Amino acid sequence: MEPVNQRKVWPPLQEESGERRGLECRRCGCRHFFVDNTRKASHMIIRYRRCRNCGQRVTTCERPISPDR
Repeated sequence: MEPVNQRKVWPPLQEESGERRGLECRRCGCRHFFVDNTRKASHMIIRYRRCRNCGQRVTTCERPISPDR
């Protein structure tokens, strides 16, 4: 019998490295989000996202990559 709280496994693992990339909902495992709000803070952008499946709110902080990289 499978566990009840098993997370979704989509998208699949990257073949060569075996690592998953991107944002995933901690409650349901969904990888699709709406952006509720965006604001600019000191040297970063803060986005409040909401899971399309369960409605869980997730906050992300984005920083620009410096041009010399």
